[in-house]
Amino acid sequence: MKDVFAFLAANRPFYLATIKDRGPKVRPMGFVMEYHGKIYFGAGAQKQVYRQMVDNPLVEIATTDKDGQWLRLTGLVVFDDDPECFEAAVQAMPRLKEIYPEGGPRLALFYLKDGVALFHDHQGNVLKTVNF
Repeated sequence: MKDVFAFLAANRPFYLATIKDRGPKVRPMGFVMEYHGKIYFGAGAQKQVYRQMVDNPLVEIATTDKDGQWLRLTGLVVFDDDPECFEAAVQAMPRLKEIYPEGGPRLALFYLKDGVALFHDHQGNVLKTVNF
């Protein structure tokens, strides 16, 4: 998992794909943190991406590095609304407190379960598989 987190953290933005109306929806994401042995991501609970993940929790995340190696994660979204998790997120990215002030829009923090991370070389060959 450490390799997966390090690759995501070093290669932002990464891209999150969800499903809406039987089609993919992809958007750039930038928040990632390691918390209690899991890799967490975040999205505004007021956004369509949140609703899409509630309706269909199977997502995929991908990014690439400057050398053309890339990472693809697939898994099921699990939301975590524990206030301590939010505080950990603010520690990881302090500006979240400005974006999601108390009483304002809510940050939906989530991790993936039943996940698979595939590291690929620039030609698409799988270099490493991590199950989590």
